[in-house]
Amino acid sequence: MKVVPLERGDLKQAAAVVARAFFDYPSLKAYFPDEKKRAWKLPWYMEHVLKTALRFGEAYTTEDRSGVLFLLTPGHTKLTNWEYVQSGFFAAPLVVGLKHYAFVDSCEVALAETQERLMKSRPHYYIWGITVDPARQRSGAGTALLQMLYDKADRENMPIYLETHKRANVAYYEQRGFQLIHTGTMPGDDMPFWSMVREPNPDKA
Repeated sequence: MKVVPLERGDLKQAAAVVARAFFDYPSLKAYFPDEKKRAWKLPWYMEHVLKTALRFGEAYTTEDRSGVLFLLTPGHTKLTNWEYVQSGFFAAPLVVGLKHYAFVDSCEVALAETQERLMKSRPHYYIWGITVDPARQRSGAGTALLQMLYDKADRENMPIYLETHKRANVAYYEQRGFQLIHTGTMPGDDMPFWSMVREPNPDKA
């Protein structure tokens, strides 16, 4: 399956794919607890995440648009508030909800600080998200996206970092070369998250 860079013209379609795939994802359920409101808030949120990735990182999709991978790149894996604003997130407090936004912001800050602490300023790729449309699961889209990134990271001798909020994903990524390096909980919540790293394999470059 061919992997191609995500184009701006495909942002809404890609955001819809990500929103469908992440609709019941633990952290996003906590960010958008009302299921009916999540149905329209999450596509908006993911469209702006993808805009941010295109502006300050990289984003890819499969040729049939069934899978989406969005990254932050070595040397730029922690974004500033101004960079988020440049990508349209100035409206996020209104979309998320003014009272709830402080919780969401504290979670995002905690995840960024955990990444920075664990990676100790090592340049690395950060998988911000990888998704496959629920209707196209087991199609090979996720494998193709990961393999593209593995090839890229191995050529550059770069580790890959990610965190997941789903316990089942830990085994999935361990089977694909990642190692668990940290388990934590979200601030103000008992929700766990798991931090994982794949070390580069220059021999496969």
